[in-house]
Amino acid sequence: MDAEGNAGAYVWMTYEQVQARIDALGSGMLHEDLAPANDEGLPLFGIYSCNRLEWCLAEQAGNAFSKVPVPFYDTLGPEAVAFVLNQTGIRTVFCGAKETPKLIAVKSERGEEVPLFENVIQFEEVTAEQRAAAEAVGLTLRSIAEVEEVGKANPSPHVPPRPADVATFCYTSGTTGNPKGAMLTHACIMADAAGIVLGGVTLSAEDVHLSYLPLAHMFEKQVQTCLLQEGGSIGFFQGNTAKITSDIGALRPTLFPSVPRLYNKIYDKIMGGVAAKGGVAASLFNKGLAAKKFWLKRGYLEYGFWDGLVFNKVKAKLGLDRCRMMVTGSAPIAPHVMEFLRCVFGCMVLEGYGQTECSAACTLSRPDDQGSLGHVGAIMACNEIRLESVEEMGYSIEDTLHGRVVEDGVVISEGIPCVGRGEVCYRGPNIFQAYYKMPEKTAEAVDAEGWLHSGDIGLWDEVGMLRIVDRKKNIFKLSQGEYVAAEKIEIAYCASPFVAQIFVYGDSLQSCLVAVVVPDADYIKVWAAANGKEGAAFAELCSSTELKAAVEVDLKRVGAEKKLRGFEKARGIYLEAELFSVENGLLTPTFKSKRPNLKAHYRRQIADMYASGIGVVAGQSGLSQGAVGGGGAAGQ
Repeated sequence: MDAEGNAGAYVWMTYEQVQARIDALGSGMLHEDLAPANDEGLPLFGIYSCNRLEWCLAEQAGNAFSKVPVPFYDTLGPEAVAFVLNQTGIRTVFCGAKETPKLIAVKSERGEEVPLFENVIQFEEVTAEQRAAAEAVGLTLRSIAEVEEVGKANPSPHVPPRPADVATFCYTSGTTGNPKGAMLTHACIMADAAGIVLGGVTLSAEDVHLSYLPLAHMFEKQVQTCLLQEGGSIGFFQGNTAKITSDIGALRPTLFPSVPRLYNKIYDKIMGGVAAKGGVAASLFNKGLAAKKFWLKRGYLEYGFWDGLVFNKVKAKLGLDRCRMMVTGSAPIAPHVMEFLRCVFGCMVLEGYGQTECSAACTLSRPDDQGSLGHVGAIMACNEIRLESVEEMGYSIEDTLHGRVVEDGVVISEGIPCVGRGEVCYRGPNIFQAYYKMPEKTAEAVDAEGWLHSGDIGLWDEVGMLRIVDRKKNIFKLSQGEYVAAEKIEIAYCASPFVAQIFVYGDSLQSCLVAVVVPDADYIKVWAAANGKEGAAFAELCSSTELKAAVEVDLKRVGAEKKLRGFEKARGIYLEAELFSVENGLLTPTFKSKRPNLKAHYRRQIADMYASGIGVVAGQSGLSQGAVGGGGAAGQ
């Protein structure tokens, strides 16, 4: 560790050394009976930590001895941790030293909810104080080294799992209700990995990967699954996302999977640097970028002259000079950012689409198609995909046009050709087994014919690529991959006396939410009298900066009181004087919000809020093409 707190050079272990530790750890787990079968006959154990070597050792020990890891996001709070421990009957959790106090607190404060939880295996050495604190609440705390020593003294042969055995639980993140534990078998994971490789993701023993995307998520797990098959190298980040750039520079990965949020930051950092330099340097960069865009459309990723003059220096500065492949997933990426990455880094940039329930991916863009943008690729070999009409949103498998917008008889947008639109459904050996102990939720997700209903609205373009253009459910994903439940947030904000009605919206190409608020007319009269605006018309007040500022302050207060997370808070608001109603088409006859109609009705206001700089992704504001055109009164 240097003076700035950055880690030094990476220290490597061979596969043989790692295997020896896996054998010892698995034997120790077996000898100490740390993962006995629960009431469903599943031998489960937990892993609660950020990505690190020991996380993978625990997982692979489970694989080798037919034990099933249940990962916990290291950001989970006590309520979610207690729920998972209770539902699964886990007796043992592997964790980092940062998580040990959290587990002790869960046992102390929620002991009646987690009666079976009894063992904590800490990745670091255990102090006497830690051990005493654990014992005080009924937990046995040991270090991973202690368990390995037991295993070395009591070696056991591997107990390999069968393909149909559960390989892992993946608890889906969200903002409504309890998390759902998707059960994925070894066959599911390997089928998806095979589909990824057959789709053109060719890896080798020379590849180097930086592991920082959460291992509790299937995206990172599939990257490692594919890489380990080829004998590649995995380096782990320091555990602090603020130091990712330092980790990249130290490791210089050849493979770089990431999410739009980080790619957007890379885009902003590079473009900000170009703007700051200005002059000849900026002129050369922009000319080079224009030239590479021209040739990218013709299938060329490299351009010797401009790469040597401009872009190789940029890559080296970021530690990505060896990178030959980038992969993006988890949330949509803006087409202009995708194009920028391909041009600047001169490597293939692939986009995958899927979800936990299909073991990570069901489509993948093609390595030999780097010139086209705006889609998530073609169907992978491991699954089928079909679209199902969603008539209530105006989507049909018979549609031939998407995104056409007409207002007052005037065509605002012509849209794009398509070959059907509807909910994306997929089926195949990569589809999850079930949600643990939630048969009703499983039945909602997978129909009688085995089709998994994604909740996403997609279209087929004219060459057979899938484009994701909308969400069927009122749960959407922001650019950083966080799921947001609109109704939950709207209910919370209605606690403000300023709010009569509210419509919360999030664009998947943006990092935050915006909201349309209809103020409570009676309360606004009181506010107006107290602020020297008595007698002013309601519509006039709704257009005033003073009222808007007052509403913003109170929504911040309510958000804090309701413990909304940062990404759940509206960062921009628009005040509307007219109530949403059945008559104006914004409410159903049962007075529920018609979300597609609201989105279409306030299309311009939403675009203006994002254009103001609120949550703008990578310097590009406004709604995505799909967000503007799908469904509602204005869409065709």
